Amino acid sequence: MGSVGKLAYIIYLHKGPRINGLRRDPESYLRNPSGVLFTEVNAKECQDKVRSILQLPKYGINLSNELILQCLTHKSFAHGSKPYNEKLNLLGAQFLKLQTCIHSLKNGSPAESCENGQLSLQFSNLGTKFAKELTSKNTACTFVKLHNLGPFIFWKMRDSIKDGHINGETTIFASVLNAFIGAILSTNGSEKAAKFIQGSLLDKEDLHSLVNIANENVASAKAKISDKENKAFL
Repeated sequence: MGSVGKLAYIIYLHKGPRINGLRRDPESYLRNPSGVLFTEVNAKECQDKVRSILQLPKYGINLSNELILQCLTHKSFAHGSKPYNEKLNLLGAQFLKLQTCIHSLKNGSPAESCENGQLSLQFSNLGTKFAKELTSKNTACTFVKLHNLGPFIFWKMRDSIKDGHINGETTIFASVLNAFIGAILSTNGSEKAAKFIQGSLLDKEDLHSLVNIANENVASAKAKISDKENKAFL
């Protein structure tokens, strides 16, 4: 008998929306919304740029490439199969709240005079709209966008047509900033984490700081309320 030729099998890997019964091409869910493939992340093009953007060397902060990538990865990405930032986000969010409370206590408006060489604490600043806005998702998300960190974030967009509140962008981008704080706190200690927050996030002189973003958000909200009230009287 003559030899029987081997059968060739072609495996179809589906790209695009999920269809029951079809095997998906891994590349279709291993790319972030900016088209970056997770398995081909280049440290010079990603982690090193993130270190520079966040000024980590300035504060003597060392984060491994793996940890930075984890901070940039949300649970929604790749079905949660890659190390994601959920716990780091929770840790960082709490530490940021503590530091913003300290910031609010020490930065009165107007500032009270010092007594016996000590600055009077501004307890009335706690719980204000501005204080709450400092740690809001909107403020953190805007910070991430203004610092061009968005293209490095790995997440699954719910609906590209909808705005950030609906497609998940606002929450996910905010989680990335909190995750970096959590990563710094857990690997470099509270002192460096506090200096990073006070220097890079709460610097009044930086137009893109959380302080100035929060001020703009509060002012914008007040303007909208005033506009509605004026229209109501017309």
